[in-house]
Amino acid sequence: MTSPRQNGHDDEHNDPSTNERILWVHWGKSGGGPRFLYELTKGDLDSAPPNGDCGRTNISFNPDAEIAAKFDGLNIPAFPVPTYHSKVGVVTNLPRLALYSIRLRRWIRKNRIEKVVSVMESVYQSISVPLVLPKKTQYVSCIHDGNHHPGESALVQRLGRRLELHRADQIVVFSEAVAKIMKTQTRKTIILGSHPPFGIDQNSEVNPKSLPADRPIKIGLFGRLQQYKGVDLLLEAAKILREDANTPPFEVHIIGNGPAEESRNGANGNQAIWDVRWIPEDEVDGIIDSLDLLALPYLEASQSGPVTLALAHAVPCVVTPQGALPEQVKGFGAVSAETTAHSFASALREAMNEATYNELSRNAVKTLEDGMSWKQLATIIRDHPTAESAEAK
Repeated sequence: MTSPRQNGHDDEHNDPSTNERILWVHWGKSGGGPRFLYELTKGDLDSAPPNGDCGRTNISFNPDAEIAAKFDGLNIPAFPVPTYHSKVGVVTNLPRLALYSIRLRRWIRKNRIEKVVSVMESVYQSISVPLVLPKKTQYVSCIHDGNHHPGESALVQRLGRRLELHRADQIVVFSEAVAKIMKTQTRKTIILGSHPPFGIDQNSEVNPKSLPADRPIKIGLFGRLQQYKGVDLLLEAAKILREDANTPPFEVHIIGNGPAEESRNGANGNQAIWDVRWIPEDEVDGIIDSLDLLALPYLEASQSGPVTLALAHAVPCVVTPQGALPEQVKGFGAVSAETTAHSFASALREAMNEATYNELSRNAVKTLEDGMSWKQLATIIRDHPTAESAEAK
C-alpha cells in the first residue's frame, strides 16, 4: 500500500503532472458520487501543465444527474451515459446499457484514453466499465466502503465489486480502515488518499463556529436514513440527555429519507424534529451549515461522506467507534466509547461543552488548511505508476 503526503502547505507535486489522457467516470444521479466526480475532475483540470494536451482530461457522467449542468460547464470531452429511473428500469434498460458500453469502448479508443478512473462504485458503471475497457487501458477503482452496508448489498452490487477488483490495476481508498478491509479482498496495489471536503478550494475561507447563545443547540443527522445509521440510537441518546437537568437546551433534527424514517412513529420519535424527504443537492450545504453538531450514531461503517460536508463548514461531529469514523473526525469530533445510547449521549454532552466545542471547530479549520486538496488527490491518482508502466520505465 502506498500513502501520499497530505500536507496542503507542501509542494503539491515535485514533478509536472503528466499529459496522460484520463477518463474520470461516475454514472450515479445523486448523492456524493456525482459531486466527487465533479470536484476530482476539476482538480485534475487545475493540475494541467501549461500548453497541455486539450484531450488530457475527459469525463463520463449521467446526464440525468442533479448537477449535470456543472459537468457541461467544464467544457471538456465527455461521454454521457443515462442509466435508469426505477428498480424495474435496472433490468429493462440493460439493452441500452449494452449499446452504450459498446459506444464507450469505441470512444475510449478514438480519444486515445490511457487511464480510466472510476471515482465511486455505481451499479451499471461497475458492471459495464471493467468489462468493456480495451486491454491496454489502465483502470483505477476508487473504493469508498470496504464492505457494502446492510440492506445495500444486492447481488448486482456484489457482482460489480468483483468486476471492479478483477479489472483494476490499482485501488484507491480514503482511510486506513478501508485499506485494511481491501487487503482481504484483493492483492492489487492500494493507494491511500484522503477525501477532500466538498466545495473547498484554495480561495475558500472557513471560520470556526461557536455554540448559539439565543437558541437551542442544533444536532443533526443527515442523509439516506438506512437502519445501520443508528437513528433509534440517537433518539434514545436524546431522551437520556433530556433526563439530565444539566444538559443545555438542544434540538435533534433528522433530515433525509429511507427505511429508518419509520422510527418517527416509534416510542422515541418525538425526541427529534423530522424533515423526511429527498434533499436536493442545492440544499445540502445550507443544511449542513445550519447545524451546530453533526451526529453519526452508526451501528456499522467503513467511513462516511457527511463527515466531509461537516468539515467543510467547521461543524464538529459526534460519532460511534465504527470503521474509519474515529479516523475521519480526528481532532474535530467526539467519539463515543461504545456503540450504545448511553455512551453516545456522553459524547454528545462532551461536544456541547463550550470550551470543547470551540476547540473542535477550530481544529476543523486547521484540518482544512492542512488536508489534501482535490488537485493533490487528482495528481496522485493520475501520476501513480501501475506495475506495468513502472516496469516499462
